[in-house]
Amino acid sequence: MKPSRHLHAAVLAVAGTFVSAAAVADTTITLTPNERSSKDVFVYEFSEPFFGIPTPPRRTNLDTATLSMIPTLAVPFGNFLGAGVTDPFSLMPGGPLREHGIRTLIQFDLALLSVDPAKIGSATLNLWALPALPAFESPDADHPVTTDLRRVTGAWGETTATWENAPAVAAMPTSTVVQAGVEQWVSFDVRTLVQDWLANPASNFGVELSQRDVVEKEVAGARDRYFASLYASSAFGDASKRPYLEITVVPEPSTYAAMAAGLALAGAAVRRRRRA
Repeated sequence: MKPSRHLHAAVLAVAGTFVSAAAVADTTITLTPNERSSKDVFVYEFSEPFFGIPTPPRRTNLDTATLSMIPTLAVPFGNFLGAGVTDPFSLMPGGPLREHGIRTLIQFDLALLSVDPAKIGSATLNLWALPALPAFESPDADHPVTTDLRRVTGAWGETTATWENAPAVAAMPTSTVVQAGVEQWVSFDVRTLVQDWLANPASNFGVELSQRDVVEKEVAGARDRYFASLYASSAFGDASKRPYLEITVVPEPSTYAAMAAGLALAGAAVRRRRRA
């Protein structure tokens, strides 16, 4: 995704003559990670290790009990991020109760950005919503999923994070999104976080995404179905659907001052020509 520019028109009145210009532009910086440089992973918790879902290539992003009991790799879970939660349920009458928990950790490296935090006009984390895997249902208009974004407050590693050792996060969410469909972009407002990270780079541990409530649908004669969000990760095959951080930087006030001065000179030249 290429950087874009959003123009702002400036108008200056000089002796009854209006001179306008669209010469000042916000600069939009788009950071699109790839699998080598990004940090994004989901941590997954099974209440029962014998659930039968293969572990993903990143074996460390599940709970330890499941990893020790299910060595087979089949589904490329590393292509996905997610947020979901279920009530305890049984696959069959009288069977053991199971439950799932899914959270996503994601971090962007802002070290190469030399931007005044005060000049950040907007910043959004954008994720492509995918159809759910078989264990869950996709969010829809009748079953929307609310996802909270929280600041991560401790260090973590993409290949070492598990459900048990996941980093601490802030108690209050920074941004919340209600998702009612898939095959679309889901955007979280992270402006205040980006400003903080630019002002204090050591505080950038990224964010966590977690589903706020259990969203379920009763199915007659069968177990309830649960709804969760699933997103394309930085390893997703279609690079255009990988996560990206979009930051808009507003012009410096000096830019407006210089433009106003230039317009004033232009207005004066117009008046001189008219008198001549």
